[in-house]
Amino acid sequence: MILDELPLELMREVLLDLPTVDIIQTVKCIRRLYHFAKADKALGRRLQNRVFDLRLRPGKYKRCADCGKFVLRLYLDGKFRQANDAAQWKSSNFVFLLKGDCKYDYVDGLTPGIEPSLLNYPSFLYEGHLLGGFENETSFTINNGSLDEAIVNCGKLFNILMKFCVVRKFKLDLENNDYQMWEQMNAFFNANPPDLRIQPCISIPSNINLDDFLTSSIFQNGLAEIAIFTDYHFGRILPNAYHEVFRRTSSVSFFRMDLPYTYKDLFGFFKNTKKLSLRSATHITDRQISQLVQHFYEVKQDEERTFEIMIGKGFLVKDFLRLIPKKAYKLYLKRNGFVGPKRKWIIWAEMTDRFDGRWALMIMAARSYCPFLRIFNMKYLTKDNLIELSNQSGPDQSDSDQSDSDQSDSDQSDSDQSDSDLSDFD
Repeated sequence: MILDELPLELMREVLLDLPTVDIIQTVKCIRRLYHFAKADKALGRRLQNRVFDLRLRPGKYKRCADCGKFVLRLYLDGKFRQANDAAQWKSSNFVFLLKGDCKYDYVDGLTPGIEPSLLNYPSFLYEGHLLGGFENETSFTINNGSLDEAIVNCGKLFNILMKFCVVRKFKLDLENNDYQMWEQMNAFFNANPPDLRIQPCISIPSNINLDDFLTSSIFQNGLAEIAIFTDYHFGRILPNAYHEVFRRTSSVSFFRMDLPYTYKDLFGFFKNTKKLSLRSATHITDRQISQLVQHFYEVKQDEERTFEIMIGKGFLVKDFLRLIPKKAYKLYLKRNGFVGPKRKWIIWAEMTDRFDGRWALMIMAARSYCPFLRIFNMKYLTKDNLIELSNQSGPDQSDSDQSDSDQSDSDQSDSDQSDSDLSDFD
């Protein structure tokens, strides 16, 4: 290869100008170059391969600790780990402040500031300021003369992180009043496209015009996730419910909407969706939800497939298992996290389908939403799932006893298990 014949000093300059992802891929191919890069101080730091999850939140309002007014802020949050340490995550974030604005309790004299001029020297900024700050989980502030300047500086920093870090996940989180700021930031990204190699995740209000929004260069690889929530000024109706982006995206969620979807859409329009969360009103009846569970039992599913669908109040998980042979499922009791008279039992189920696939069924009662049924593969059952289940109110013991009264003795013994049955997760 020609790279074997080039002087190492020349290769060093070429490599340092590349995004970290490309440096890693290049030195993997040539042993001589790999050992040189590991020994070189600057290249060695790049090869430490920090894996980042980034979240951009334009237009967030925070209450000032001094005057009580809400002040506008622009946030870029990062969570990172070393490539060889999947468990040890650290967090840092960047707050873009406007000149003359109030301060609030999040920002104090101990928060390190970054001079905007340093954004014009990416290598010096990253190695001299950001690396140490990331290790110490530092929150940085960047002062700006105006909102326009804050948007440009945030875009510059975003592009720097794209070059120097290995970005595993990126989420754009817009609230109801953020779209104008995003349009300005999007203009910067279209003029200075970030080197984003992955599909981003987005959370946006229902009033956004998807055709215009998705023309951004930042979405050129498609989307990994899309979540739509109600814009209270716009209403609960989603005008473009059958937009092609919902068909193409593998994870789709709707919150507090009035949706036109029917049971046929679950296996028609959304047939390729791996995770579908309908925590909204739909035209799907409770009996059809039982048919959905039956479909999971009778038809082989991708193990990554997950459904969340809103249900009426008062249902138990067993109510949706009526079309399933009793020998194909097992009921578990889980205590909730309350004490005293609020101490209750919550039932969840494990169902084995005709192909020996195992599925968890849980009724979740979120505080601000109607309850919903969650169906997901047991392979992805974690301790966090059961903690989330226990941190809610659920049917008490008398309710569960009554609901199980029509079961056989063997089924009753399954449902009367204590928390010790879940010791692997508790």
